[in-house]
Amino acid sequence: MKKVFGMFTAIVLAVFFVSCTLGKPVVEKVRTITVDGTGSVEVVPNVAEITFTVITGGWSARQIVADNDTITNRFVDAVIALGVSKDSITRSECSVSNPGNSYESRRTVKVSVINMALIPAVIDCKTTSVRLNGVSFEYTDSASEVRRARTAAIKNAQDAASLLAGASGCKTADVVAIANEKITQTKTDDGKIIITSTLTVTYDLQ
Repeated sequence: MKKVFGMFTAIVLAVFFVSCTLGKPVVEKVRTITVDGTGSVEVVPNVAEITFTVITGGWSARQIVADNDTITNRFVDAVIALGVSKDSITRSECSVSNPGNSYESRRTVKVSVINMALIPAVIDCKTTSVRLNGVSFEYTDSASEVRRARTAAIKNAQDAASLLAGASGCKTADVVAIANEKITQTKTDDGKIIITSTLTVTYDLQ
C-alpha cells in the first residue's frame, strides 16, 4: 500500500512540475550586434565670412557712437556697391568702453561673400576705423552632402557588422536602432571642408 501511495505521490509531483513549467512564458534569447559607422564627404567652400571691427574714439560717448554709425553705414554702402547683397551683411550693436581718459566704441560687421572673386575688393573697403578681423570659409546648404555622409556611415557600419557576424558564424538581419549620430565639419590644409557623420547601429543576428 505504501508503495502504491509513493508512486501516486511521485506522479502528482511530476504533473505539478510539468504544469508549472508549461505555465512559464518561454523567453527567447535576443542576439544583437552593435557597431559604430563613419562616413565623410569632401566639399569646396561656397561662402567666405569676412569680419570687420569699426572703432571710433573721443571725449564724448554720444559723439563716438554717432561717428561709428556714420562710418559703418559708409562701409556697408561701399560693400553693397560691389555687388554684395544687403541681406548678407550683419552688424552688431555698438559697445562703448572707457579704456583711459577717453571713450571708445566698437561694432562688428560680418560680410558673407558668395562670389569668391569679390573677396579682395570687400577687404579693400576697410579704412583706419574699419579693421579686418579675419576671413573664414564655410559651406552652406549642406543637406545633400549630409545625406551622402550618413549613407556612407550606414554602409561602413553594415560592413563592420557583417564582418564580425560572419567571423562568429552568424548573419546580420534587421536594424534594431540607430543612435548617437554626430555631424561635424572640419577643414583641410588645402582649404576644403570635410562633412562627417558618425553613428551607432544595432542589428539583429540570425
